[in-house]
Amino acid sequence: MTAMKTVIFNISGSSRLTPLFFSLLLLTFSSCTVFKGEKMTKTELYFGLSKPDGSIVSASAWQSFADTVIAKTFTEGSTIIDGQGQWLGHNGKLVSEPSKILIILSKLTPQRSQQIEIIREKYKKYYQQEAVMRVDEQLKVGF
Repeated sequence: MTAMKTVIFNISGSSRLTPLFFSLLLLTFSSCTVFKGEKMTKTELYFGLSKPDGSIVSASAWQSFADTVIAKTFTEGSTIIDGQGQWLGHNGKLVSEPSKILIILSKLTPQRSQQIEIIREKYKKYYQQEAVMRVDEQLKVGF
């Protein structure tokens, strides 16, 4: 049988100290939880949708690429969000294009890294892209 203790706080005096006291008390009790995530790599790939001929990669073409290349490579899951990329071109004019951002969480092994590179190369080849930006970031992740 577990014994239960009752704690009674008698705070008299200044009412200005009461909120401070309870804030410190709450902080003390809530700081006992420790996040024990596992180390993973978040990889983001940025796919521009504008093609050199002025056309756009269609929604159906993108979905086909996502279903046949991305989903079959990352069977454990990924996230794709819409984006809008922009940069200052060599001519000084602002360039803007719709984009897709692929987010993958993984243990980044050499094999996984190679799979990511294959996806980048396939997209560049299929849709005449100069680049697909890749960003890798080390994180602590919990599910």
